[in-house]
Amino acid sequence: MDSKQLRKIRSRFGKPDFPRPYHWTRSKLGISWRRPKGIDNKLRHSFKGYPVVVKVGYRTPVSVRGLHPSGKRQVLVQNQKELFALDPKTECAVISSKVGGQKRLSLESLAAERGITVVNEKHKTQMVSQEQGSVTQEKSEEKPKEGESNE
Repeated sequence: MDSKQLRKIRSRFGKPDFPRPYHWTRSKLGISWRRPKGIDNKLRHSFKGYPVVVKVGYRTPVSVRGLHPSGKRQVLVQNQKELFALDPKTECAVISSKVGGQKRLSLESLAAERGITVVNEKHKTQMVSQEQGSVTQEKSEEKPKEGESNE
């Protein structure tokens, strides 16, 4: 399923915002959803002029549920083996937060070579090639000894 079809389905089944009841009167409540339970609660009775309450009918269709907005299924990746097992047409990679910086750079560059989209990409592919070049330059430069100066 391509992203245009996915957008059409999501717009047709667009969900409204579900704010917490009476968050607009008391600032300390916050906006995250809580079910209205009071006996006189206007939202529980679905009175006109109040926000809608969460119901089963607002659920996302099965064909679209859990997909990334690009229309691909997200797969958690921690190493090269898991990255090579992905199908670039139907799956996109999410690099684990436990992966370090150097390994993340190598995974992102491998994904770019194979045409796999990385959802939580920290470095763009141009920056990756520049950084790898700067790392090799730093290693090739000789560091001066303690007694010597650069001047």
